Amino acid sequence: MNKKWKHKVAKATGSNYKLNRKIMQIKRSWDEVEGMLNGSVKKKKSSR
Repeated sequence: MNKKWKHKVAKATGSNYKLNRKIMQIKRSWDEVEGMLNGSVKKKKSSR
């Protein structure tokens, strides 16, 4: 994850540490879900 995204989150939340951590946890978990979904789509395409 790049610093630009983290900087934007920190700026938007007023540098609230607890809120920043929560947002970053949600983003990481969403990235993981997105990776699983993209992986399953790629497997289906390659098996045709």
